[in-house]
Amino acid sequence: MTEEARVVLITGANRGIGLAIARRFRQAGDRIVILDVANEPSPEAAEVTVDGSYFACDVTNKAAVDAVMERVFAKYGFVDVLVNNAGVQRRKEFLETTEEDFDLIFNVNVKSIYLVSQPVVRRMIARERGCILNMASMGGKWGGADESAYCASKAAVIELTKTMAMALGPHNIHVNSVCPGIIMTDMAKTLSAEVLEAWREKSPLGRLGSPEEVADVFYFLSSPAARYMTGQAINVTGGMIMY
Repeated sequence: MTEEARVVLITGANRGIGLAIARRFRQAGDRIVILDVANEPSPEAAEVTVDGSYFACDVTNKAAVDAVMERVFAKYGFVDVLVNNAGVQRRKEFLETTEEDFDLIFNVNVKSIYLVSQPVVRRMIARERGCILNMASMGGKWGGADESAYCASKAAVIELTKTMAMALGPHNIHVNSVCPGIIMTDMAKTLSAEVLEAWREKSPLGRLGSPEEVADVFYFLSSPAARYMTGQAINVTGGMIMY
C-alpha cells in the first residue's frame, strides 16, 4: 500500500455485491472503510478492512451517520470514493406492499444516499475532487410487477444520481450509478433451478452475472479511465433489457 492509496467508503459491504466491491478496491491498494448495519464484520469484511475501519451504522439514521462520519474523518480526513451500496429488497406486488415495506425500502435505498453523501461531499468540495457511485438496478429502468417499491426506489436512485452529477460537476466530483441485472449472490442462489434457468435464457450471453463482474464496473467508474463520465446509469445485465 502506498501513501497515494485512496480512501474508499462503502455502505452495506458486509457481504454480497458490496463485499465484492470492497475486495476489488482493496486489491488495487485502496484503504477500505465499511458502514454496515451488522454489529460485527463478517470474517471476509474484516479481512478487507485490515486497519479496523468497519463501523456498525444504521445508514437511515442521520444522528448515527453523522457520528460515524466524524470518526471516519478523524481517522482519514476525507473520502476519495464513496460507494452507496446499502440496499434492501422485498418481492411484493403493489397491493401487497405495506407502508412499513415502502418506508424501509426508500429509507435504505434512497435516503441513506443523502445522509451519507452530504458530509462526504462537503469534504470533497473543499478538495475539488471526488467520486460517488450509487447502486441502482435494472429494475429501476424497466420495473418489475413483483417488486413495486424496490423498482421505484432504484428509479429514484438513478434520478438522484443525475441531479447530484449536475450539482457537483463544477467541483470536479463525478457521480454515476450502476444497474446490475440478475447476479449470483447468496439471495439469488435461493431461487429454484427453474427460475434461474429462465433468467439465463433471457441473457444474450447465456449466463447470470457474478458479484465480481459488478465490482469491476464500480472500480472502472472510479478510475481515471472514466474521468469524462458522470450522471450515468451503467447496465451490468448480460444484455438483458427488461423483466
